[in-house]
Amino acid sequence: METPPVTDALGDLPLVLPRTPAGRPGPSCGQEIKTAGAGPRLMGFEKVLRCPTSLRRGKRRRGEPRDSGERWQSRSCFWTCAPPFEESRPACFGPTAAVYRGIGGGVKPQYSSVSALAGLCGGAPETVYARLTRLQKRRNTQGAECSAMDTETGLSTRPARLDLGVAGGISLISWLAYLATLTPSLSFVSPDGNELATIPAILGLAHPPGYPLYTWLGKLFTLIPVGDVAYRVNLMSATLGALAIGGLYLIIIQLLPAGLAGRRVAAALAALIFAFGPTVWSQAVIAEVYAPNLAFFALTLLCLLHWERTRRDRHFFVFALVFGLSLGMHLSDLGFAPAFAVFILLTDWRVLRRPKWCLAGLAGFGLGAAQYLWIRLQTHRVDPQLLLGNIPDGLTGLYAYTLGAFSQLKFAFPASALPERLVVYLYLLRQELGRLAIFVGVGGLVSLLLRRPRHYFLLVGMYVVHVWFFIQYKVFDLEVFFLPAHFIWAVFVAFGAAEVLTAARKLAVRWMPAGRTSAVVHGALATLVLISAFTPLLRNWGQADHSDDVAINDFYANVWEMLPQSAGLLTRSGVFGYDAFYWRLAYGTRPDVYLPVTPGAKAAPADLQEQSVYSTVGLEALQRAASRTLRPAGLMIRDSWMTSLLVGARTASSASTTWAAGDHLTLYRLDSDAPSLVVDRASPSITIEQPLGDVTLVGADVSPQTVESGGRIHLVLYWRVAGAQAPTVSVGVDSIPLERHEIGFGNLVRYEAEIGPVAGRVVMENYWLVIPSTLAEGEHSLTIGIRDAKETVELTRMTVTDEQGRYERWLNATG
Repeated sequence: METPPVTDALGDLPLVLPRTPAGRPGPSCGQEIKTAGAGPRLMGFEKVLRCPTSLRRGKRRRGEPRDSGERWQSRSCFWTCAPPFEESRPACFGPTAAVYRGIGGGVKPQYSSVSALAGLCGGAPETVYARLTRLQKRRNTQGAECSAMDTETGLSTRPARLDLGVAGGISLISWLAYLATLTPSLSFVSPDGNELATIPAILGLAHPPGYPLYTWLGKLFTLIPVGDVAYRVNLMSATLGALAIGGLYLIIIQLLPAGLAGRRVAAALAALIFAFGPTVWSQAVIAEVYAPNLAFFALTLLCLLHWERTRRDRHFFVFALVFGLSLGMHLSDLGFAPAFAVFILLTDWRVLRRPKWCLAGLAGFGLGAAQYLWIRLQTHRVDPQLLLGNIPDGLTGLYAYTLGAFSQLKFAFPASALPERLVVYLYLLRQELGRLAIFVGVGGLVSLLLRRPRHYFLLVGMYVVHVWFFIQYKVFDLEVFFLPAHFIWAVFVAFGAAEVLTAARKLAVRWMPAGRTSAVVHGALATLVLISAFTPLLRNWGQADHSDDVAINDFYANVWEMLPQSAGLLTRSGVFGYDAFYWRLAYGTRPDVYLPVTPGAKAAPADLQEQSVYSTVGLEALQRAASRTLRPAGLMIRDSWMTSLLVGARTASSASTTWAAGDHLTLYRLDSDAPSLVVDRASPSITIEQPLGDVTLVGADVSPQTVESGGRIHLVLYWRVAGAQAPTVSVGVDSIPLERHEIGFGNLVRYEAEIGPVAGRVVMENYWLVIPSTLAEGEHSLTIGIRDAKETVELTRMTVTDEQGRYERWLNATG
């Protein structure tokens, strides 16, 4: 009786599977076996090299024997017979029992019966046939690709539909968390963030190295009709950051061998731990390049693994293209090229003999990297004032703007300092993934080396080069530059976790009753994922939540309302001044206000002699930056007095992450005459006479009593001081600080030196305070106290309304 034929998943090339009498061995290796379809005969198994995974007919390659003029590849689920035959590469067999031999980058079919396969693999024909049948049924019923190859193949595997669904679910969970904590608009979390939120809207040129791809994708996101421009660019970081997490899961699932228990659990665990690390999360909720760069980093690796499976030239072209495009997110990705080259040679060095493959790689990478020519084309549109004269003029200028940028920061430490810098990196790794992840990752390195040696050299090569370069990089926000290294370490963590889960499952099978093993093990794994993956979510939520970071927008919405016609506003320059430039460049707000370092700012000092001049930075900072900020020279009156006019309110998240000076959200008026700072007698409408440390709060005037959230109230505070060295006071709502300042806003020492004594007299502070748009409607207590002191005094009760929405108020301020 003949065994029914087993067909390939695509329904072609049926193979007759004869039974041998009385269990006698089937045909031996190398024996010709008739197949049900026409095709070449069996040529032997001794030279089997590799197993491709896609099926198509192709023409005979030059140099191939004519008796194998048709070459095939198969989409079947593959399984492996061990041990490997040659060059440590095993033979792979599909449901058609097809064996492939690599010749010059192509493949030729070899066929055998199940009995031959059984003899080759050392198993019974019935066992081999049963396994082939199960694989065929699984494909027919589920319609899914085989989830993994065997451990011995060394090839990455095609993710199954289930894995694609899990990756989508992980991305969705990450995206929802990022969306819930997303910064509403501008922020001081990153010094470059406000510039990177503005440049895509105007398709301008960002600071070196320019970030072309980031700018182009950001422009697409600015077209989404939700929030304001900055919110939409923040949304790009959240979306691409979440996709990077799903990509990390798919990379891990393709690398983890099928023989490891809980591979999906380990992959999901590592991906979620990485997703909710403090640095990753902080970059996914603001306008910055690091979260989007992770998405292209993951996509580049996925394309490389796909080419490894198929070995097709067009897939290598796609990999090279994506790699070239990723440089438009961050140029440091270029450092991964040596590891990619080593991996390609280890995978199939024969590709170097094929001109078509080389041309595909060069064309793809060149096309992706050509985006940087756009920087050269933008030179004529860029105002030198925004880039402080750093214009990429000519090829030399283009190199200095891109690969040569920030040369003073690279390799800034001597060799003797490298051990200390490595300790700094290990500290950042522990902060990001946890101490346990470091130990599990070390175990994962060993597992990766033993189970996937080729991929070990790929990932470790990328990791070592990246860490080696950035431990010598001298910047204050060093932690963000290690995110790709943390991404790779998460892969190591997944391998270590999979080994632990495999050992745990073996123990469970040995010591638990057979009927209860599966339920107990799966329940334990699910609990482990929920606890381990979502612990960093809960632990880091408060630190990562910037959904109430409205300080900049609330402040400038009031600034544009308060500034008189044709006033001059002095700000920080370069990337640090985009909290003000954003409004002019993205919305054209208040074109009558003179901003010296924005395009078209041509006013001369004489044009502003009759107008008032204001500043958002203190006198000392303004004088330090005068050469860059004040154009034309002489705009600021020499020895001006700076009187505080408006003080922005700091929310919890903005106050904890502000990188700039403390006076950054203060609007000053510049006057040649001294302000009315000290009086002998005061008649406040609210009399207090409350001692607070070394000073006494005499009283206050507060108006209005009802204020719109995001609006402002007028404060006049009266203090009796003992001398010019005044303490810092804190004004807040319901004892929550909104702003802090030194009594007199830093003018008391100068006032005593140039005008007269202040001891025993009353210091009068007259300014406006912004009320955060996040403050809930209702009645609130306005309080004041000495900084770091427990005692506070209630000034008055005020009512907050919310008749306008947050974005409506901000956009109304733009005009």
